[in-house]
Amino acid sequence: MYDIAIIKETFESQMNLKVKSIHKFENVPNNQVFKVETESQPYIFKIFSTGWPEDGKLPFVAHKLDEYNIPHAKLYVYIREDNNFPSGYLIEKCLPGITADRLTMSGDETKKLFEKLAVLVSQVHHIKLKNFGYTGSGVAMWTTFSEYIYDMFDESTSNLRTHHLIEAVKLETIRQELHKRLMVCDQFPSVLCHGDLSTKNIIVHSDDIVLIDWDDTQSLCWMADIARLTFWMKLNYDDENADTYRRAFLDCYETEYDKNIFYNIEDVLHVWYGLDYLNFSAGNPRYQYQYDNVKAILQNALKSCNMEMIS
Repeated sequence: MYDIAIIKETFESQMNLKVKSIHKFENVPNNQVFKVETESQPYIFKIFSTGWPEDGKLPFVAHKLDEYNIPHAKLYVYIREDNNFPSGYLIEKCLPGITADRLTMSGDETKKLFEKLAVLVSQVHHIKLKNFGYTGSGVAMWTTFSEYIYDMFDESTSNLRTHHLIEAVKLETIRQELHKRLMVCDQFPSVLCHGDLSTKNIIVHSDDIVLIDWDDTQSLCWMADIARLTFWMKLNYDDENADTYRRAFLDCYETEYDKNIFYNIEDVLHVWYGLDYLNFSAGNPRYQYQYDNVKAILQNALKSCNMEMIS
């Protein structure tokens, strides 16, 4: 836990504003986030716990969102090296409203939320980028989406290998299958993908919504962003509601490309995200409670793709 006095001193020095109060948000994974109240407006002070997100990413993303007139929390300060905060910190505007995960919504209200999200994500996906993978300050490393998935596979299954949760030979078979089947994505350009579409990253204010927390942004195929969302829906809703909200989103998502390609490749992408979720749960004690649920969804995706089932 960081000393509130140090946060106050740092904020006032950077923003030339007097702090009225500082409140810590609880149950925030990975980083520490504080709401800083001033006379003029509230701000977010986020302290990074690791080197993630990569240097240059968030200022680059903010610039692109401004360029395309997409609402977002204005970024004021982004520093990755500081004596008081070894992994850095940011200061951004605290948007009015509340995150959707904290709202009590009916089924129809949740459906309308995902319809609005689809319109917003459609706009984000109009932002074309160069290459695939981690964006950094704008240029990713991989020239095709399928090669990115292939090369990142070891990193995304490292905990599964270390703890011997899935046999190495099975993982290698899945890697080869993913690479082959995801080559269909290589025909599409890389676009700005939020990377963590979920209700916890949607601010709702009156009839408007805004996406927050762009830490997981990557330069990917448009289908990758949507598949991660529909995987998250399966993890957080029962089958009937997950299907309803998925259809609501997809019906309102606008693209110049054939959505049928996504329908054909969705389960393959769910295998990729299932392994990534499972890997994260296996390596983080706080999230091991998700392990069985993630594994069940992954098993279904593997079965749907006619891939070998994991043990």
